[in-house]
Amino acid sequence: MYTIPHLRAQTTRLPKTPELAALLTSKRQQLAWLRNGSGLVGAGQAARFDLDPTSQSSHEDGRRFALASQWWHDIENAAEIRDEIGQPGSGLVSFGSFSFTPHSPAGSTLIVPQVVVGITGPGTGSQTSGEAFLTLIGPDDQDVFTTLSRQAKELLDAVLVGVLPQYEPIRTARVEPAVDPERYLADIESITRTISEGDVTKVVIARQLDVVADSSIDERYLISHLADHFDDCWTFGVDGLVGATPELLAQSSADGVFTRVLAGTVGKDAADTATELLGSPKILHEHEVAVTSAAESLRKIGSVDVTDPFVLELPNVSHLATDIRTTLASNADALQVAGTLHPTAALGGTPTVRALEIINDVEPTDRDRFGAPVGWLGSGNAGQWCVALRCARIDGEFGARAWAGGGIVADSDPQAELAETEAKFAPIMGAFQV
Repeated sequence: MYTIPHLRAQTTRLPKTPELAALLTSKRQQLAWLRNGSGLVGAGQAARFDLDPTSQSSHEDGRRFALASQWWHDIENAAEIRDEIGQPGSGLVSFGSFSFTPHSPAGSTLIVPQVVVGITGPGTGSQTSGEAFLTLIGPDDQDVFTTLSRQAKELLDAVLVGVLPQYEPIRTARVEPAVDPERYLADIESITRTISEGDVTKVVIARQLDVVADSSIDERYLISHLADHFDDCWTFGVDGLVGATPELLAQSSADGVFTRVLAGTVGKDAADTATELLGSPKILHEHEVAVTSAAESLRKIGSVDVTDPFVLELPNVSHLATDIRTTLASNADALQVAGTLHPTAALGGTPTVRALEIINDVEPTDRDRFGAPVGWLGSGNAGQWCVALRCARIDGEFGARAWAGGGIVADSDPQAELAETEAKFAPIMGAFQV
């Protein structure tokens, strides 16, 4: 069991709209959720919930999401929340990151920060039409200013006084492949043979690259670089996991949740992106498998409306995408919906149980928190959860681990799949100056 702290969250409007990426104050363990100039930046820890590895199998892993959701709602119900904004992200909020499998040593966590600066609503670049706000969170029986960590005080100074943090970019870094690319190619060939036997139709296999920097890694530089170069993605920093993902698992709305499914990728060197994505039987099949899997999971908790596939263009690659809107039959939060969808067919495979068995047998390294839900929960049932893609986990002063994966189907070409992972590595490697 856990002890529930009694917190007070006070949200007020800011007179000026700051640039969120300029307010990052934590070299390590930075909390950030940015897209198109809006989002949330946090510092300090008012409360934290950690889920240690369990013996649960990967296909019976809903319990950890239910436990995390219950902890959050217990925190919310016990809290005194004063919020003059009343928008998603204002009031009480927690950032979270989960491991791909429940038995991963990476574990999972939810973090309630002490200070949050946010901007609501849509935006482009550093210009946004949303409202800017400041939230202070601390014990309800103490003066919040006496409880703030150094990073939380620095965030407060940055937004109220204009004392912006200064930090140096990563100068150079090198990559050390965790597995030889030839092994990856051989694994793809082995998986296609398994698929031809008929008990699985798609398996997503991931590669890991280890990054070694010549200077101390500063998460603030990585996050600001990704937010600047990939502003249509959700750039995140949670518990040492940093990345920029285009895939939305669950976003709360007034009438349900919104989900974006991505499966099928071509590089920016493609002669005709739309033709290569929408005209490829292999890509269309891979995409259909992912959409069907997500829709079937969502129909268990509500009624589903699925759009036609469309091309989502990003600076480094283009994806085939489909949007799904679900009207919930029960009062589930965005994290519970994300847990229902995880692991997606786009990151695991189809059928899920068999695909995960193959992944466990084939992949030589643990996926850590790659491919799993990352996002935030807010008071009033608000929340956004994405799939942790284009990301790296900072694991030391000079080291990090990055991942990229590809969906293998019957007619996958190993060299093309290898090239696809290289394109997917590009955003996080660019942030590391590789």
